[in-house]
Amino acid sequence: MRKTLTAFSIALALASGQAMADQATVDALSAAGIALTAEQTQAVAAAEGEALVQAIAAVVAANPEAAVAIVTAAIAANPSQAAAITGAAVAAAPAQATTIASAAVATARDAETAAAIGKAAVDAAQGQAAKEAVASAATAAAASFAVSVGVSPDGKGVASIAGVSTDSAQGGSAGGTTTTTTGGIPSGTGGGGGSSTPASQN
Repeated sequence: MRKTLTAFSIALALASGQAMADQATVDALSAAGIALTAEQTQAVAAAEGEALVQAIAAVVAANPEAAVAIVTAAIAANPSQAAAITGAAVAAAPAQATTIASAAVATARDAETAAAIGKAAVDAAQGQAAKEAVASAATAAAASFAVSVGVSPDGKGVASIAGVSTDSAQGGSAGGTTTTTTGGIPSGTGGGGGSSTPASQN
């Protein structure tokens, strides 16, 4: 009986934690000046994981002019889902792709997160020209981390941190695509030893 009560208590605590996290997203959106409908508020507050990402994308699609504010507020409340939120937002508001990518990358506190956000934004962008523009915007926004974002021949986002590829099996193309540096950001393309990631200035 005690084990059952303990398991129930843990489940309840986890559920409460998720509910608080989801409410934090609603609060963050409200604080950013985003007027949510009752339906949107309920959808965001009740969602978690991928469902939360999709709920945020729906808010972006309904308010594309406020896409940057929505994305940055949602990332602030859900930093572990920054890349997923960015990709979904770019897909929901393609006309705002470059500004979303730039603002989202600027929220990153480390190079790995900046690279992941940039890659997700490129993956979600529609058309080669849009992908190139998003990659350039992401690279410029990630300059302090020495992160360079580009587009692979198959249209996927690729990134490097001071010349070291960050591609994973999920997003990279076969053979290890080399990222091209855009926007005049120096690239560590030399064949030297291991490179270091600059510490965040925040």
